Amino acid sequence: MLSPASIRYLLAVYELSDGGAVRSVDIANALKVSRASVVKCLKRLAGEGMIRKEHYGAVQLTPEGVRESNRIFTEYTLLYAFFLQRLGVPPGCARRDAVSALCTFTAESREQLIRRVLEPSFAEES
Repeated sequence: MLSPASIRYLLAVYELSDGGAVRSVDIANALKVSRASVVKCLKRLAGEGMIRKEHYGAVQLTPEGVRESNRIFTEYTLLYAFFLQRLGVPPGCARRDAVSALCTFTAESREQLIRRVLEPSFAEES
């Protein structure tokens, strides 16, 4: 199970990578954290088999990292759209809330929320 920090970092790597490698400094800038924080979390993600990173090298998602990132990004996108479109939350807040939901809701709660968001009757209420 990924920690909330790992989820945020993995999502950042996924969004920045566009299928290629990402520099640690770009991750730090995107998340507004120190490079030391990035190094620490990337070491944890590498230990979990989500990324590959050479010493002083760029970061790449492993096949497992790509699968997990796709799942996280899909859930994030659905939650972001829900907060933005259905609840009328401003974009910055919707992004933070979607990431927070990914990091704090249990898998069961996320699944139920996403299932509800995807129901045709729920979409028609908008």
